[in-house]
Amino acid sequence: MNNNSKASEVKEEIKEKELLTEDVKEEATEEKTEEKKLSKKELREKRKAEKAKKKIPENETEEERKEREKKEEAKKRKKPKDIKTATKRLISYITKYKALLFLVAILVVLTTVTSVIASLFMIPVYEVLEGVITGKSDVENPFAEIAKWLVIMAVCYIFSAACNLAYTKIMLYVSSHTLKNMRRDLFNHIQTLPLEFFDKRKTGEIMSHFTSDVSMVSNLVSDNFPTLISSAISAVMTIGIMIAMSWKLTLTITVAIVLMFAVVIIITGKCSPLFKKQQKAIAECNGYIEEYIKGIKVVKLFSREDNTKAQFNELNENYRKTGVKANIIGGFMGPLMSMITRVNYAIVVFLGAFLVLDGSMTVPVLVAYLDKSKGYASPIASLAGCYSSLVAALAGAERVFAVLDTDPETDEGKTTLVMLIKNALGEEVETENPEGEFAWKLPAEDGVKYIPLKGHIELKDVTFSYIEGTEVLKDININAKEGEKIAFVGSTGAGKTTITNLINRFYEIDKGEITYDGISIKDIKKDDLRRSMAMVLQDTKLFSGTIKENIRYGKLDATDDEVIAAAKLANAHSFIEKLPEGYETQIKPDATNISVGQAQLINIARAAIAGAPLLILDEATSSVDTRTERLIEIGMDKLMDNRTVFVIAHRLSTVRNSDNIVVLEKGEIIEEGNHQKLIDEGGKYYQLYTGSFEME
Repeated sequence: MNNNSKASEVKEEIKEKELLTEDVKEEATEEKTEEKKLSKKELREKRKAEKAKKKIPENETEEERKEREKKEEAKKRKKPKDIKTATKRLISYITKYKALLFLVAILVVLTTVTSVIASLFMIPVYEVLEGVITGKSDVENPFAEIAKWLVIMAVCYIFSAACNLAYTKIMLYVSSHTLKNMRRDLFNHIQTLPLEFFDKRKTGEIMSHFTSDVSMVSNLVSDNFPTLISSAISAVMTIGIMIAMSWKLTLTITVAIVLMFAVVIIITGKCSPLFKKQQKAIAECNGYIEEYIKGIKVVKLFSREDNTKAQFNELNENYRKTGVKANIIGGFMGPLMSMITRVNYAIVVFLGAFLVLDGSMTVPVLVAYLDKSKGYASPIASLAGCYSSLVAALAGAERVFAVLDTDPETDEGKTTLVMLIKNALGEEVETENPEGEFAWKLPAEDGVKYIPLKGHIELKDVTFSYIEGTEVLKDININAKEGEKIAFVGSTGAGKTTITNLINRFYEIDKGEITYDGISIKDIKKDDLRRSMAMVLQDTKLFSGTIKENIRYGKLDATDDEVIAAAKLANAHSFIEKLPEGYETQIKPDATNISVGQAQLINIARAAIAGAPLLILDEATSSVDTRTERLIEIGMDKLMDNRTVFVIAHRLSTVRNSDNIVVLEKGEIIEEGNHQKLIDEGGKYYQLYTGSFEME
């Protein structure tokens, strides 16, 4: 019985294996059928992704993952992924000046042709000299004959130089305008991108698109485009003339040309990654220098000069080593090309002498041929140089286009913010008059509908995460009625600032809804939504310009009187008046000529002049002393009149008079109510207020 049961078990196992094998075969067949439907490019990408997936270790740590992704990104940046697409898009920028480019092409051809032809006029000069030396010349005045040919040659070279000067100027014009257009498009597009784009990238990385990437394209247009045409024509014409002079000698030249191309390809292939490492090393040096110049006060405060020098010396030495390696290998090209040219020259002289002796070639023609044989290597080397520059420029262009292809902020809102005023008939009409009343303009079946802007903000079951799967806010419910002051309190990272970022739609929520006067904020155009709010951030940002211009940034058409009124409201007027140039005082980079507190007062004045119905204060008084804070509070009380206000503060004294205080912890509301209610409850807010618990 046992034997039978074992036998049946074995049979079952065999059947299962057969079925499993059939399933695997079916899956493989389905996979192959699916692969046939894909294009070659899609199939290549799929297999590359599968291959990359296999290489990922199973127990990979977060740091290892970041390092791996960094290396993969570095590999991607070495060369353009799609040369055809990058080239087409780059050409679309350049062909805006096709008439000028056509003129440049003509001028380059004229420059090259006249230069090559001019050198041929040395043949009759050599022939006259040969006749004079041998006594077989039939020229009556050899000096006049030589002078004639030299004058013709000089005219050709002058004409060639003039054409060269003309096309150089035109190409500088074309390249500068291409650079300007590309930077303009890049800057304009960056204005439309969501904050997530900036969160995921370093400032230096974004800046490199405007500097190195665009500059590579500019160099390609201004230098390499004419060089490419000139070198190609020069190489073809030179070799063509050499074939016409002696096809036999040119066969030996062909071997040298093949060797030269081999040298160029090998050395360029070796140098390219080394030069990229050199650029990376200098970028690290520059980044370190920039970081520590900005933090020089901290370096001196902690007496870390020696440590800083040691770190910089390490980076500097790395740059030196990579530079030496790149330049040593790159330096081989010149001597090797020279060696090939000279060896080949010696062979040509040897073979040419035999041709002269057997009467197949004259001495003047041999001399002219030898002159050409020394010069053919130059255009070939130039063409090789153009190739490496072209690849680098296309890689730079592709990185620029990658930014231009990044999707802008989605904005499907149709509700706009307008000003309404009553006309003589008592009807509400739209106006530009600042004395009008703010209202929302909604599309309706019978035209448009106006809803007065009250400032009623409501968050309903809002959940949000910056990274998918990691919730920063969970089921947040807040009802901020018209004219109420709502304060957010909690530890760092509790989600206070995130809520205000969701209200102005810097980020999109995952779940729930946020309404503004009963209208979903997704239905309001982002520009109009943000125009209805004024924000004072913890990190003050003032722009280069006068104090007056910085305040006026909140309302570009504000009068001088309005600027002064806003400054008085923020209690900034008194310190501004004491400055030598008052409101015309120029703000230096990073506002180094005024204190942090003064910069914040100007920032608050900028928010005040905007006159927005809703106000967000994110740690607005964190950078000022207690006395200045009190002055700001007095001004803010006036500013907050008839406005809905959201306040984020670490100093709990600034939120005491709030209508509603929301206590957040790990993205959730744990307490809510006014100051007295929360104190009576004796919970987290009570602990924070009495100092028995500190906010981190």
